[in-house]
Amino acid sequence: MTRALASLGIHLGTHFHRPVRKNPRGNQEEVHLLKLSKAVRNSVGLRADSVRLIDPLAFRNPRTQALGERMREAIEHQFGGHDIWAFKYAGTGRILPFWLDLLPRLNIEPSFVFAYRNPLSVAPSRSKLDKVRGRPEHSQLEWLAHVLPAFNQLQGRPVVVVDYDRVIDDADHELRRITAKLGLPVSEKTEAGIKAFTSTFLRADWRHTRFSDRDLEHDDTLNPLMRRAALLLSRLAADQASLDDPALWTEWQDIHRLHQQHAATLNLIDQLNTDVRHARWWDIARPLRLAWNKVPLLRSR
Repeated sequence: MTRALASLGIHLGTHFHRPVRKNPRGNQEEVHLLKLSKAVRNSVGLRADSVRLIDPLAFRNPRTQALGERMREAIEHQFGGHDIWAFKYAGTGRILPFWLDLLPRLNIEPSFVFAYRNPLSVAPSRSKLDKVRGRPEHSQLEWLAHVLPAFNQLQGRPVVVVDYDRVIDDADHELRRITAKLGLPVSEKTEAGIKAFTSTFLRADWRHTRFSDRDLEHDDTLNPLMRRAALLLSRLAADQASLDDPALWTEWQDIHRLHQQHAATLNLIDQLNTDVRHARWWDIARPLRLAWNKVPLLRSR
């Protein structure tokens, strides 16, 4: 989906995170901002697999504020000459308060492409890389931690929700939908980019699982908050609901409020996960597997 933005003429930078075995065609992640984003996440004590809530005020500590200055310098260096640019980091939702504080001070008006994928497809994908994070119960809690607080902060901002499955099914329609929702210019170069993306880059075999809204509705084992949030995002991605509808935000804030009531339990889960990982320090197979997935490719595919 990030590559789709590049096809629309949006500048993503020039120095990308190298392709690795788990993603041989790369993530289109600008390395400087990616490294700093992970440092911001670490500065407030979040792991990649954390499920706990984070107070937005936590980002106002001196360590995080110093990273803000480094981020400003990186943005000016990598994107200063471009009117429209984009950056992708899978954990952006977790550190969104940092960005919402920084960008206005740089006179940058952000828009958001909110990438949605049915959470029932997320767990199997994660399981291939990390069986702990791939457990359905944990995957659902992690999904909620990334999605609920982040989307709750986007009310009144330019946002388009895009469904991964819909991009695979009809990329031409979804790319044109992004341009319309965000008011992006469409030129001959853009038309050529859309055509190249749909005919050359995109591959249907990237999708190994597919679940529908009906699967979410009829699976009684699912976290009920995740079900409600996912169905709401799916409706937005299908243009069956509108971000201008106050009732939608009332429903979302109710989901967010119920999620916040579990803060103590989520803190405990994070601590127990930390204890388990420390107890498994002797399991040499796990770090070797993780390292293998991050081995740079010796040739492009």
